[in-house]
Amino acid sequence: MLMAMSCDRNHDGNLDSTYETQLTDIVTYTGQDADDHATFRLEGRDDEPGVDLFTTVARPDKVALNSRVLLYYSIAHKASDGKSWNINARALTRIMSDSLRVNNQPLGNYSMRPIKLISAWRTGEFINLHGQVEYTGKNRHLYMLIDHDTRNKPTADAYLIHDLLGTPEDSVYYWRDFYLSVNVGVLKKPQSPTTTLRLHINNAATPDIDHIDFKLK
Repeated sequence: MLMAMSCDRNHDGNLDSTYETQLTDIVTYTGQDADDHATFRLEGRDDEPGVDLFTTVARPDKVALNSRVLLYYSIAHKASDGKSWNINARALTRIMSDSLRVNNQPLGNYSMRPIKLISAWRTGEFINLHGQVEYTGKNRHLYMLIDHDTRNKPTADAYLIHDLLGTPEDSVYYWRDFYLSVNVGVLKKPQSPTTTLRLHINNAATPDIDHIDFKLK
């Protein structure tokens, strides 16, 4: 779902010279500032410091507080301490977001339908995936599942579960993009012994790469 947002003026009401430098990031919608303008949080790659993003637009429709969204924007001004930016927000797209789940059945009972992975990266407590899935026009499950037998080990095994929920093969039409952001903060807590999350995927794009390691600490 793509939602347009007013974007062409900065906080002084003037056209911004950085308008054409468009950025796209997965961010967290953090609510509204004192002027009822939408605010977002951009987490840094891995454990780099994050940035608060301030806009001049109202709260986006049908976006819940703390939701992860794909934001299209340009930078109007950066604070001298680097901790916040005033931005011109063009549009945002709601994406799939979830917390890390734990299996309650044998792993073989879960479907791992193929995906085509384009990129994967961690920002703070979030693991983010961009790829393609088979489009069916019907509901599906796509989430990250950690094996409970390894959740307290230095390397924890997780699996990208992709279930078409019984959709027949002849209902699969083509591949379409997806973004998924998963909160793995439980593994980053000081008391967790896990330092690496190994994500197993059924990757149709590069079948020889069947897992990705994410350093957590």
